[in-house]
Amino acid sequence: MATTDIINYMQAGADVDSMNRRKVESFISAGDVVSLDGNQAIDADVALYIVKADSDTAETNIPVGIALDSAAGVGETVRVVVRGIAEANVNGATVAGNSLTTDSTAGQLGVYVNTDTTRIVAVALEADTANVATVYVYPGY
Repeated sequence: MATTDIINYMQAGADVDSMNRRKVESFISAGDVVSLDGNQAIDADVALYIVKADSDTAETNIPVGIALDSAAGVGETVRVVVRGIAEANVNGATVAGNSLTTDSTAGQLGVYVNTDTTRIVAVALEADTANVATVYVYPGY
């Protein structure tokens, strides 16, 4: 899976979809905040399938980014923001500037605390509204 980083025009004051500098990859499966699927029987398939990220299970706590699309069923292609700005499902205690990591609620980012053993996935750019906030996804994939 090859990706080219090209700096493109950004329009000031536009919504998050005008961000042409974000890096997007395609995966096969569904989710909000998504993880590679460590439950795949064939090792190479781990990098091809995603599930909702969940900090409670090692096999689903390999976060790669935030899904841009919803999938109606297994095997559908889902675009995932692996670096850049996106709207994310976040814990209701999120405020601007919070470092965010995977949460025990599948598909949701939670506020990172210094005792967490999971990596920081994103930073909140605003406080949440009904568990949704604009975030910047750190590259980790």
